[in-house]
Amino acid sequence: MDLFKHFRRTPADKGKPIVVTFTGGMGAQMISAAIYFSMRDERRPVYADLSYFDQPESVAIAGDAGVCSHWSWQLEPFGLSTSSFNAFPGFTKQNADILQDGPVKLELGLKALAQPEVQKYFEIPTDVSDALPTEMADGFLCVHVRRGDYVNVASHLVADNAFVGLSGKFSGLIKSAVVISDSPIGPDFRSAMTKLFEVVAFLDHTDAYTAHRIMRNARILICSNSQFSLIAAALNPNALVLIPKQWFGDSERHIEAAIHTHCTFQIMENGSV
Repeated sequence: MDLFKHFRRTPADKGKPIVVTFTGGMGAQMISAAIYFSMRDERRPVYADLSYFDQPESVAIAGDAGVCSHWSWQLEPFGLSTSSFNAFPGFTKQNADILQDGPVKLELGLKALAQPEVQKYFEIPTDVSDALPTEMADGFLCVHVRRGDYVNVASHLVADNAFVGLSGKFSGLIKSAVVISDSPIGPDFRSAMTKLFEVVAFLDHTDAYTAHRIMRNARILICSNSQFSLIAAALNPNALVLIPKQWFGDSERHIEAAIHTHCTFQIMENGSV
């Protein structure tokens, strides 16, 4: 069965109700919400499984192999509460189609976020002067370095020197840069970036919504291999966006297909054949 077409059936199609599962942090929650709103706006029988949030938040410490954070609801800054969604009334796989995390959900989420009627649910202020130095008013490059608890479960991580090297390609084109990370940014990374740009802001203790606002207002956005980066990129129509070529380890590379369909160019490094 083509699962993508299965979940994209029209309202006139006969079929079970669709239940979108909500899990993870802000990026993952936005993907689920975008799918839900897209289907609801098309008058489909869609429900939200919010049972993930029955468990209290628990933030994992980097270095605990296999342990991932369990996040609380993070869409309140967009004016969305759990009551914004029609919770599913105890459906099972026998009487509903359950949309779990995976490549089909990712593809549906990216397609939903491309719809203007869905984007309106995630509007943000275009002014980020409250979070950045005034010198950055003319535009800035933003680098998102996904670390934190992600290092405990990730099958692939983009190296620090890859972010620095790519940033350096733009140092003569833009004067300001912001580095956002969910782990402390080390001195070597700070030193390398400071040498490349006139003004650099390092944000490794900011909240998810502020980080998201900054990434969505960047002129150049260098993404990490994370859903948080990907969603910010999808909702920043004015940025030059650069995303990793590899997102997962070998056994999970098939998930990348939905991401690469949204890309038309790659970066060729010096010395590449």
